[in-house]
Amino acid sequence: MTRSKMDQEPILASWTIHEVLARYPELLETLIALSPAFSKLRNPLLRRVQSRLVTVAQAAQLAGLEPAALVRQLNAAVGGNTAPLEADASGPAGAAAELPPAAFADAPIVATVDARPLLDRGEEPFGAIMAAAARVGVGEALLLRNSFEPLPLYDVLGQRGFRHQTRQLAPDDWEVRFVRVAAPGRAPAMPEAGASAPVPVAPAQQAPAAVVTIDVSDLVPPEPMVRILGALEALAPGQTLLVHHVRRPVYLYPQLDALGYRHETRDREGGGVEIWIHKPPVGEARR
Repeated sequence: MTRSKMDQEPILASWTIHEVLARYPELLETLIALSPAFSKLRNPLLRRVQSRLVTVAQAAQLAGLEPAALVRQLNAAVGGNTAPLEADASGPAGAAAELPPAAFADAPIVATVDARPLLDRGEEPFGAIMAAAARVGVGEALLLRNSFEPLPLYDVLGQRGFRHQTRQLAPDDWEVRFVRVAAPGRAPAMPEAGASAPVPVAPAQQAPAAVVTIDVSDLVPPEPMVRILGALEALAPGQTLLVHHVRRPVYLYPQLDALGYRHETRDREGGGVEIWIHKPPVGEARR
């Protein structure tokens, strides 16, 4: 299919690989030709799982390429603009703030999470990871084992004062040591799953108008949790987020309670649930 440069939106480093391939499926072969690291994308299951979690910038780093160079090559392959964009050159947040190896070796491990059995059972590991991270103090470490490199966590925990050191022990076995170097700006403690019931929306707001609606039904763990929390961060105080999900996100509820968000989960006809989350206005007391 021929596309004109006039109606073509340039590929950015912030796009996920899933977004790139959904719009330009022919770029699968381009990626594989650029680096053997992308050959796993031929596997439909791996492509479905990992491509939704990894941005172009992160994929470039995994493949040993410069993000800006990869963006230019992808745009060139679809006949788009190949001029470097300032935003494309940026990698994941916090990537430049590295720690010396000794800092990771000296930090005592006070929390350990093995996400592999959770993922094998189809469960969401993000809540368990965030609960463990909340127990880690400055100068201490969280040790994570995962079946793939948890790229989204680097930004999420980086915003909470962590730096990471990653080792691949086997094709499906990754070990990541997160060391907290600064106190979190706003990292609520996570109660145990199920310890807190969802807080209903007040009667006057039983049918709120959703300012933002997102659908995480087709996403795989831990992306639903990451996507929801990211949408809530961008939401203005006093606004409401409507989430379409395939199941009740039990690990999400304690985080919403700790942040003071009112929320209600309703079953949908035909399966799945919808979650209404109201962000408290500025100055409203938290629970």
